[in-house]
Amino acid sequence: MPVTIRTPAASGATTDRDDLQRALAAARAGLIDVLLVYRVDRFSRNLRDMVTLLDELDQCGVAFRSATEPFDTSTPMGRMLVQMLGMFAQFERDTIIDRVINGMERKAAKGLWKGGRRPFGYTVNPDTHRLVPNTDESPIVRLIFRLYTQDRLGSKVVARVLNERGHRTTTGGTWSAYQVLRVLSNRIYIGELSFREITVDECHTPLVDTETFEDAQRLLAERGEDHAHRRANGSDYQLTGLMRCPQCAKAMIGTRATGKNKT
Repeated sequence: MPVTIRTPAASGATTDRDDLQRALAAARAGLIDVLLVYRVDRFSRNLRDMVTLLDELDQCGVAFRSATEPFDTSTPMGRMLVQMLGMFAQFERDTIIDRVINGMERKAAKGLWKGGRRPFGYTVNPDTHRLVPNTDESPIVRLIFRLYTQDRLGSKVVARVLNERGHRTTTGGTWSAYQVLRVLSNRIYIGELSFREITVDECHTPLVDTETFEDAQRLLAERGEDHAHRRANGSDYQLTGLMRCPQCAKAMIGTRATGKNKT
């Protein structure tokens, strides 16, 4: 009897895994009779996904087995047992997620870096978990704000200037207008940290003063380059960046103003 064994290293939190999808494709094609996994939580840690997957295997005439857990999905008792195991696997996953988020919230409340990729211009002190200005990158952050607020250059031109001077991003790549806008709109550069509903001021040494930052936000709004605004209203102006002025060849952008009664 053909049997396939899948014990992927990827998390069981999602069904979008190569090994699982290959196993399901084999089941649909009638190439296997049994799907054997090492443990149920390696198959799926989401109860809804597990029930759906088991139903699909059942429709394909493929039996489901675990190498380390005794149950028989051909019987009602076995199906109930595997669903209970799936429920506990999901509970364990949700508990881990809650603990991680709670830990990140506690760090944020203390003004500490919660983890993840460090922001450009800063390094993370491994002892205090606070952001410390990077001696090589912090001047570039100040340069970006100066070019944008004092020299009144647009984000694309700022990116071009940075690349021409040989400056690179955190990953070593070239600068784009999008990355410049992210720097200009990131309040982390005035010493502020935010996570979910938590916002803490004076967490670390700011790279720009508040007046310069607010000046940049005003220019971003005036030019229609405000990062959050463009993300939220991207569908309002479908031809943004596509239509160009016949005289200066600059890309046109759409913006709007909100009054007391209407937009």
